[in-house]
Amino acid sequence: MKKMAKDRLSYFRKRLLDKQRQLMEEVGRSALYGKGQEDDSIKDLGDQAATAYTREFLFELGNGDRRLLKEVTTALRKIEEGGYGECERCGEPIAKKRLEALPFARYCIDCQRLVEEEERSAAG
Repeated sequence: MKKMAKDRLSYFRKRLLDKQRQLMEEVGRSALYGKGQEDDSIKDLGDQAATAYTREFLFELGNGDRRLLKEVTTALRKIEEGGYGECERCGEPIAKKRLEALPFARYCIDCQRLVEEEERSAAG
């Protein structure tokens, strides 16, 4: 298997580090918002419902960001240890255009489709 050139690796490393920093800020912001909204005693029922909805929305957003942060961290580890840009399922190189769009991609496009189909089947 042909290894990715060092300059391409450092390009993707920089992009991943930028994304990691951005996600850490987002996760931190949603955690802070959730902590700052605790006094429901002085609000009417409508305000409490709106606050609960917003808190739930930010929690879901935070979960998505946390998942993405994990993917980014895994990609950075692969750069350090070797194996970045290889599909985790078939071992083939992930297309350059796919890595451009999603530098944290774990699978080539064919395997990504298979993984999504398997997830849909498992979900019912």
